[in-house]
Amino acid sequence: MIALAWALGACTVDEYESGDSRYSYMRAEFGMIHTSEAGKTDYLLTDDGDSVAFDGLGMVGWAAGADSMYRALVYYDVSTSRFFSAKQVLVVTPAKPAPGKSVSTDPLTIESVWVGGRFLNIGFAVKAGNGDSIASSQQLGLMLEGNTMSQDGRRILNIRLVHDQNNMPEYYTVRGYMSMPLASDMKGASIRLRANTYKGEKTFNSFIP
Repeated sequence: MIALAWALGACTVDEYESGDSRYSYMRAEFGMIHTSEAGKTDYLLTDDGDSVAFDGLGMVGWAAGADSMYRALVYYDVSTSRFFSAKQVLVVTPAKPAPGKSVSTDPLTIESVWVGGRFLNIGFAVKAGNGDSIASSQQLGLMLEGNTMSQDGRRILNIRLVHDQNNMPEYYTVRGYMSMPLASDMKGASIRLRANTYKGEKTFNSFIP
């Protein structure tokens, strides 16, 4: 599983202002940002297939590698291509369960599940002792529970979302996103995602076009 602290730090943008203010044309896009150098991004490839070259370099302190691609939720000015901020998105490949080893399924909230940008994307919320970030002891991941077939012969990937609260206090809600890469051989398949939520066990079904 992946520790969450580096992925879910606070990402803030000033309040929206009406008229032709600084944030009047702000857009939020999921995609892949490119770093021209460590901590600085120069362009975005959106999930819709567009390329956005930023007006100047954008600061992304969590992106430590130079000339690298990172998945993110990016805020920018659609009229000027000015970069505002970017929130890192966890990229997680499902692991196979280890024989004889149990996994933690502490509850969390699933806010959205969708397919886009050749990823299965999950918007989630966890409880933490701090409103801005999550201690590194709290972990999140995906577990492959196997493949099955539907009645019409469609392949179904059964995925379990695993979460280890690690006894952290639950005072604040902290939101984040994770993305599972979709291989080319998954085309036409369905994904059955299971998660233990604060409202009980939930199943989320998605189709890979």
